[in-house]
Amino acid sequence: MDMRYFLSAMLLLSQPIGQAQTPPESYQERVYLARDRVLPALVHIQPVVEDFRTGEQKKLAIVGSGVIFHPDGYVVTNYHVAGKAKRIICTLSDREQLPADYIGGDPSTDIAVLKLRLDDYHGTIHVADLGDSDSVQVGQQVLAMGSPLSLARSVSAGVISTKDRYFSSDYRLPSGEKTGRYNLWIQTDAAINFGNSGGPLVDLDGRVIGINSRATFMANNLGFAIPINIVTEVTQEILADGQVTRSWIGVHAQALQELENHFGTDRNRGVLIASIDPGSPAAEAFLKAGDVILEIDSQPVSGRFVEELPAFYKNIARRPPGTRIGLKVLRGEEEYSFSLETRPLGQLQGDDFECARWGFTVRDITRQMQLTNQLRDSVGAYVTGVRRVGPADLGGLNSGDVVQAINREAVNNLPELIDRYNLLVDSAYDKVLLTVRRSGATRLVVLNLETTGTGQLND
Repeated sequence: MDMRYFLSAMLLLSQPIGQAQTPPESYQERVYLARDRVLPALVHIQPVVEDFRTGEQKKLAIVGSGVIFHPDGYVVTNYHVAGKAKRIICTLSDREQLPADYIGGDPSTDIAVLKLRLDDYHGTIHVADLGDSDSVQVGQQVLAMGSPLSLARSVSAGVISTKDRYFSSDYRLPSGEKTGRYNLWIQTDAAINFGNSGGPLVDLDGRVIGINSRATFMANNLGFAIPINIVTEVTQEILADGQVTRSWIGVHAQALQELENHFGTDRNRGVLIASIDPGSPAAEAFLKAGDVILEIDSQPVSGRFVEELPAFYKNIARRPPGTRIGLKVLRGEEEYSFSLETRPLGQLQGDDFECARWGFTVRDITRQMQLTNQLRDSVGAYVTGVRRVGPADLGGLNSGDVVQAINREAVNNLPELIDRYNLLVDSAYDKVLLTVRRSGATRLVVLNLETTGTGQLND
């Protein structure tokens, strides 16, 4: 046998089965191609956000990334980058800085849309091509672009580690909203750090397949991106309506995998109800924890694995509020049919306000806040932070308290609290009595506005 043929055959046999026989230099060329297609659409974002968590209103300058997805200058980024922004400056690939307006956002998927102000811009707007995240494969090579640690126009390389990573919906954004209930995540070992958030995850054809969102410092080479198909759905709804509207029935599910023998369900059939929100459509329809939902509108549903739960939640959320749906449910050994009407999910978090003179910050209580924080009702205003060594701190007010009265006059919501505060703050009062709800009990807190002497009474 000719030695050249022998060596060629050995080289082919040494390649992993199914791997394309690609000359090494072509990988570098594809990286350059992907870089050149997307980098011109990359945006460095510098928002100024408001933060109320320390008991006072603070304006913080942060950094993030985004990518232009529409020729009119629309940019997609993370909600946790720009959702609470009061001012936004974007730097384009030609180093020009432009102000941007916040169009809308969706904390449930951590997506936000901005619009560049192009009136005085004479450069060229470059638009990134969006790919198909359903077609990505584990092991596929990708690039993460953005501004890690404020280092603009950075590119890192890696592979897709998994395309259906699940995170508990208990994960919260820095602004307090829960996120991740309606989507899975693309996991990659391409370096993603603070500042990469909102930037594109790109395949080697130069198409955006995800928006970088999360990094972890508990281990190396663990970064996560929101699949671009989810991003496309959300951005289209924001552009059309300015917001994302979802339906809600008040059901919280748990994977069936370890409990199938107990509940007697067939393999890959059924979604286990772990808990039900009080006063929700599910509660009013007399569904119970431990029920197993087998069908929604005669279509089988499955929640055997945690990775299937976002699809179940999305199945309900995508329906217009007010839709009547039918459920087939397994309870014990019997199957039952239920009918209920969906309601709008509503705003996850209320508006914030600083009681500067009194030394604390509060937030209006939405229905979802009431459920998340296990509050008895939505009456009052939720204390989000207490300033150190201020009247509220010295008086014993705590984060998580609910202010329900000021000087024994009822406060039903944030606007009423603001009215009472504005009325009293410039008055001659040197003490203010707050009635608060804490861990299910009523408590009286005295704010001494003139001296450090304070009092705290139990009711």
